[in-house]
Amino acid sequence: MGNNKKAGEVFIEETFNAGIERVFNAWLDPEKLMKWYAPDGCTIHFKKIETEKGGKYHSCISNPRYGDCWCIGEYLEIEPYRKIVLTMINADENGVPVNPADIGMDADWPGETLVTVTFAEENGKTLLQLRQTVSQKLAQKTGAYPSWLQMLGNLQALLLQN
Repeated sequence: MGNNKKAGEVFIEETFNAGIERVFNAWLDPEKLMKWYAPDGCTIHFKKIETEKGGKYHSCISNPRYGDCWCIGEYLEIEPYRKIVLTMINADENGVPVNPADIGMDADWPGETLVTVTFAEENGKTLLQLRQTVSQKLAQKTGAYPSWLQMLGNLQALLLQN
């Protein structure tokens, strides 16, 4: 499998020592998401989450140092055990989209990004590839890239527990 990495996008590849169904379902189970879908030292809660195609979510990642980061989005595609595609839009606590610069984010950060997560089974393990439509360089500068790495590390740990 080639990684088909495109310039100007975040690309992360991670292998999980768990079956594809467990890894895939951890992305769609709100109980599990609460345990791993936030960077280290942060927590997440959902005002709304509908994990089906066309379903919408409204989440808040609370960071003790930087405060709350609200996000809304929609699940555009859910292909069981293969792919999840969702939008991520910076918003306020009422679910109204906001300009990232107005909430203290990097002025170059796009107000909306598309996240595509694909899953492939390899010898009982799961190869996950995550792409986000924002430059990897900008994502590294803003902390979004290391946040994804921490979240995927949290997912690894969660899957090892049960």
